[in-house]
This record gives sequence, C-alpha cells and structure tokens, in this order.
Amino acid sequence: MFYFDLAGEPLTNLELKNELQLLKTQRKVQIKYSCISDVLHAFVFIALYFGSFLSGYAVLGAVSISSVIALFLVLTGRKNLKVSNRIAITALTVMTTSATIIILVMVLKQPLYATIVAGLATGSIVIVGATLGRQVKMVMVAIEEMKPIIDDELGKQEIIALCREFPELDAYRETARQNLRPHLTYGELKAMREWQKG
Repeated sequence: MFYFDLAGEPLTNLELKNELQLLKTQRKVQIKYSCISDVLHAFVFIALYFGSFLSGYAVLGAVSISSVIALFLVLTGRKNLKVSNRIAITALTVMTTSATIIILVMVLKQPLYATIVAGLATGSIVIVGATLGRQVKMVMVAIEEMKPIIDDELGKQEIIALCREFPELDAYRETARQNLRPHLTYGELKAMREWQKG
C-alpha cells in the first residue's frame, strides 16, 4: 500500500498517475477474488438447499449471521492486522460457526451433518470477508486519498495554515509545485496532519 512520505521527494504527476493505476489494478484483483469467494460460498448453500439438506430459512439464517459478522469486522477493523485483531477474528469465527450450528439444529431442527457444513461455510465467510473486505476497503481509501484538493476550500486553507506554521511542509509543497503538481492530494493533507501531531 502506498503512503505519502513528507520527508522524501513529492511525486510528479506521472508518478501519481502510476501509483493510482497500481491501486486500481490491485482493487480489480481483490474484487475478483471476492467475487470468486462469494460464488463458492453461494454454491455450498445452493447445494444444501436444492439437495434438500437445509430449509430455505436455515440457509437464509446462516448467510445472514455470517454476512453481518463479516461486515462488522470490515467496518470496525484497523488497517494493520495486529495479533489482538487476529485473535478477535478467530474468536468471532468460532463463535459464528458454533452459533450457526446451535441455531440450525436446536431452533430450526435441521440435520446435524448439513448444519456442520453450513457452520463451516459461515466461518469461512467471516474469515474471507474480514480479510478480503478489509483489503478492498484499504485500497478504496488509498484511491480516494490520491485525489487532488482542487475545489475543497477548507482543505486548501488547512494546507496553507500548516505550511505557514511548518517550513518543512512548505518546502514539500513548493517542491510539489516544481514537479508540476500545484494541488496536493488528500493523502498528503492527511500525512501533514499526522506529521503535525508528531
């Protein structure tokens, strides 16, 4: 993943476009893998339903539980997966799998063997959704941060204020202008905010 380094040389227009293209390619690959994963999981549940192993309510319940947990992990997760995050994902996966099996067997009275398959599939959805979804989210954010600040007056004023306060940031902005990039990006503004905090 690309990060703006204010201590280094600002990107030229061409370099910025190349980085943006790399991110878009990465996004395309990740979305492809996500779609393949969705098709495989859907195939498992379709087979369980049309093979008369699980009822429609059981399939809907299993998919709903796993989708909600996976979405929760994507939206609440941090950029880097630390050990504590991995443990949380693993714990939630086990809990989701167990809850699915218990609900399908005890509440919906589904066969145990089919329920175990559905439970494992829900666990897989949680793991894949949490990891692939988080990666897609990071790439989407990075693409947004590559956009130049042109019509955002508040963003422009914040950059001006930061550059007045810190000569190092002003020198970075001036070098970017010399590289034929009169407008800094949202990612550079974010990096300036972090630089200011130390």
